[in-house]
Amino acid sequence: MKVEDALREAHMPHDVVEYYRARGRLGEEITPPSDEVVRRLVELLKCLANPTRLKLVALLKRPHCVCVLSSALGLDMTLTSHHLARLRGCGLVRTEPSARARVYERDDEALRRLVAELLDVLGIRLDELSAGSG
Repeated sequence: MKVEDALREAHMPHDVVEYYRARGRLGEEITPPSDEVVRRLVELLKCLANPTRLKLVALLKRPHCVCVLSSALGLDMTLTSHHLARLRGCGLVRTEPSARARVYERDDEALRRLVAELLDVLGIRLDELSAGSG
């Protein structure tokens, strides 16, 4: 849908139309992201929104077993395992058995895809981010 069509459909007053006209934006296309993309991003962001899970992802710069992660966070191993299972279910960490322990590591590629897709949905380019920080 074009901005002009949306303004017409909403019966916006002339001054609002002029705002867009003065900026050459009446012909601009406005298209929201698909429901599927939004749903996927929301699920991943919810998974990371828990403080313990975000701390776990940060600690998993290097692979660790549950016992080390539990000690580092001062949490019970059962609770730590629960959070790791949630992160694993979201595809943000993976695990492999090692002797009698399970070693967890974060999936950096999955995190890169999440960030890239979020920036894309928000219409932000990486070069714009670095330009804004200097």
